[in-house]
Amino acid sequence: MDRVKTAAEYHIQGYNCGQAVACAFADVIGLPVERIAALTGTFGGGFRAGEICGALSGGGLVLGARWPHTEIRDMKAKSLVSKKMMEFERRFLERVPGLRCGEIRDLPPRPEISPAARRLELQKSCDVYIAAAVEILEEMLAEA
Repeated sequence: MDRVKTAAEYHIQGYNCGQAVACAFADVIGLPVERIAALTGTFGGGFRAGEICGALSGGGLVLGARWPHTEIRDMKAKSLVSKKMMEFERRFLERVPGLRCGEIRDLPPRPEISPAARRLELQKSCDVYIAAAVEILEEMLAEA
């Protein structure tokens, strides 16, 4: 499965950045695409306020599904998913020039930050950020 291509297609069809990233991992999340899209509908445009990048937020949902913290007193699970999110954010910042949608969405696209973005010839900044987020998530899942 080419998750970057799937995510790019979701975005091109009209899903926001968070929806596109999360829906590409429906098998990991364990929910139908339609349900994931509903849960992440507010993630685009930095929670509609120019804040945290939707690609990063969608990735957070994937990480939470893979490394869930479901029991209040389970500090080990809470610590693990927190560390995974911090690692995801660190890797994202190695490629993307910021975390705030309002600061990065209108920057010129830099496909060089994502091998898959180059391969798919993605031409918009948000598409490149989505590709980078998906690649990082795939790396992290493979490392587990």
